[in-house]
Amino acid sequence: MLIGLATLLGVSAFLVGLYALWARRIEAEVAEGAAIEWTALSKNDPQVLAGYDEESFAKVYRIVYFPRFPGYALAAALTFLFSFPVILGLLSALSSIRQRAGLGDGSETLARLVPLGPRSAGADQNEEVALILADNFSGFFFFFGILISWAVIFAFFMARYHARRPGYLRDELIRRRPVA
Repeated sequence: MLIGLATLLGVSAFLVGLYALWARRIEAEVAEGAAIEWTALSKNDPQVLAGYDEESFAKVYRIVYFPRFPGYALAAALTFLFSFPVILGLLSALSSIRQRAGLGDGSETLARLVPLGPRSAGADQNEEVALILADNFSGFFFFFGILISWAVIFAFFMARYHARRPGYLRDELIRRRPVA
């Protein structure tokens, strides 16, 4: 378990490091684009830049043009990875509660419902195989529970991604214009 946790932390640190290197490179490209756009707008459309200095313009330019998806994807993946043990614990507790409340068929009941062919020699072995198959059917509960939890995490981050989407540069400059 400790090795798994160390591996998880190592992979997470590696991914965050890769993202930081990528973001630094993109940040330089965005800053270069902001300087070029500042020069062009200063010359061609100065009324759009009213109230802005080059630094505040660069901040708005970064909001508009810095790619946001990789950061949200990394945050969603790390949230899922670190919530995975909690999700499995909750699913186990839910499965146990469901069994105790009699809401789900026990493995023995499911084993009786699994047709394995004619009962002839080796009937005890067939019942054991049916019991193993019935236990494996309960794995679908965990499989779909994990899929649903991943979908909830993904939906949360994508809702935030789209809710915080910036507009076009001109619109953002107008919306974020400093009050004089």
